[in-house]
Amino acid sequence: MPGPVTPSRTPDGFLTHQRVVDVYGRCMRSEGFSPNKKGVVVESWMMRHTFSIKALMDYREEIVRMLLCLPAGFRVDVSGGGSVMMGDRRDDGTYWTNDIAVLERLLALGLGVNLITFCAPREKWHELPGKVPYFRIDITRFGVRMN
Repeated sequence: MPGPVTPSRTPDGFLTHQRVVDVYGRCMRSEGFSPNKKGVVVESWMMRHTFSIKALMDYREEIVRMLLCLPAGFRVDVSGGGSVMMGDRRDDGTYWTNDIAVLERLLALGLGVNLITFCAPREKWHELPGKVPYFRIDITRFGVRMN
């Protein structure tokens, strides 16, 4: 298992619609995936995703760098998290996607590497503002918080 990542300042432009689609596609466990290879099932906001554990570990640093581009308020060292409806913007205020399914993929990747947690249990999401989940990123300014 790789050691903790100490992220340097990642340019906000690192998080793009296409990069998320590409990394997700490389990490996704395909139907023809060999049963003797390890996989992990992640239940994100809208659906379940199955990933190759090896691929997630191979792309972990890139996933960390993409998550660092989201607004700082999502990080545990800055705030308690935020609404998924704010996840389509980078920290510089630029929209990185206009496709909620691609935001879902980024959330699933973050969940897959244990860096994203939801702020409330699924059964309470209807009570939150906007009736959508809130999430937080377990990355601090000093690096990745190990769970």
